[in-house]
Amino acid sequence: MQRLSLYIDRKRISPYAMSAFVALREKRVEFQEVKIDLDKGENKSDTYLRVCKSGKIPCLTVDNGSIFESMAITEFLDELFPAPEYPVIYPKDIYARARCRAAQLLVKSDFGLIRENMPSTGIFQPPPQQFIPDRNTQAEVDRLVRVAESLIGDVWIGSQWSIADFDLGFMLHRLISYQVPIPEKLYSYAMRNFERESVHVWFKLRELERGTWDPSPFDVP
Repeated sequence: MQRLSLYIDRKRISPYAMSAFVALREKRVEFQEVKIDLDKGENKSDTYLRVCKSGKIPCLTVDNGSIFESMAITEFLDELFPAPEYPVIYPKDIYARARCRAAQLLVKSDFGLIRENMPSTGIFQPPPQQFIPDRNTQAEVDRLVRVAESLIGDVWIGSQWSIADFDLGFMLHRLISYQVPIPEKLYSYAMRNFERESVHVWFKLRELERGTWDPSPFDVP
């Protein structure tokens, strides 16, 4: 078994680090976490740059090699730990897999106004107030809703859950957290993603590290 280490942000608010973490948990493989303090610029230190030349998080080290960019990490994990020995995190069907990649690429490279005005911190702690989108941001919200509705089937993007569902669900959860109305189908989809054990563990570890863990919402061992 390879030695895996996942470098994440110390505050655990990066959706990209969380995506890699969720993928590893879903694969049910052992890995070590290494926390990088972005506020202190540890990602720009010589120590970290020797590990990850991009200076970004997340970064996955496998034995003596390293991989950065969350989508590259999750695709790598699905190939390194293939079915049927390990659970899949991308669909086998090539069309469903293409839709998953399209969803991932879109939410990681687009919707800049949504990310700026509804930062991921609002998912982990209540935002100070409801966000009322301006015209340009509302246009992005409408486009996100339109694209998500076209990608999601009865339950997931494919016939079963994939890591792309988490990524798309996280983007939709920004809207939920900031009380921006979305269709019931998308609301239920986002909440289904956040009910997964792999997601609960991230929240639990974050709260345990902050000393504010309340076991009632997420009773996960």
